[in-house]
Amino acid sequence: MSNNSKEYREKNKKKYWGSLQYLKDQVKRVQARRLMVKKWLVKPGDNKEVDHINWASKWNWPSNLRVLSRLKNRQLWQRKATKSQNAKK
Repeated sequence: MSNNSKEYREKNKKKYWGSLQYLKDQVKRVQARRLMVKKWLVKPGDNKEVDHINWASKWNWPSNLRVLSRLKNRQLWQRKATKSQNAKK
């Protein structure tokens, strides 16, 4: 089974999404969102996302969180990912 086969990707996707580390990270992201809802910075159902400034989703300090539009957040992360891939080469 090659690394690009559909079976391989599905197997690893289920393995990752079911892992304890993934679930812990997801809980922290949800807690960050709820914290921002409590502070009235975002509303349920709006097109805003809570971004962790230093990439560490385990640190939900108010100084590490910011509110971005969904489009801006996805563009920012895509840029960071591209830069880190170019640095590895």
